[in-house]
Amino acid sequence: MLTEKGLVTHIEAGEAWVNTRAKLACASCKVESTCGNGILEKYIGDKIFVSKVANHLGARVGDEVTIALPKAAVTRASLVVYILPLFSMLAFALVAQLSNWSENFIILTGLLGFASGLFLVRLYHLKVKSSDEFEPKMISKAETDFDKRQFDSIRIKQID
Repeated sequence: MLTEKGLVTHIEAGEAWVNTRAKLACASCKVESTCGNGILEKYIGDKIFVSKVANHLGARVGDEVTIALPKAAVTRASLVVYILPLFSMLAFALVAQLSNWSENFIILTGLLGFASGLFLVRLYHLKVKSSDEFEPKMISKAETDFDKRQFDSIRIKQID
């Protein structure tokens, strides 16, 4: 399971809105200043993500919660999103190449294959979007001494 700590910012109809801060796993690495991921984190490090999570633990606004998502679901979704369009592009371009088409038509066919792959990703998304497998789950909560009256002016609390 992949876990992340977040802050409950809103409760609505049995669901909690949880803010989490974007961070990369290699942020503490010694070579982060020269690594591509370390450089990328400088640009996305202050991004905040909001997730709607079923509030089975009775969390309240201001509570710190841990949410989790199965690794298998993340891996499968990543493979579909990244590999399927590239595979489709290469397959279409290969068929065009084997058909002895001109280079311009091979390029256009490859782009058509890429677009077809993106369409297949969209179909996959429509199929699995209501699946519980891809929904984050709240697995623990901790009440905080956070002043809820000031909450509207604060986007997210620094979470360790």
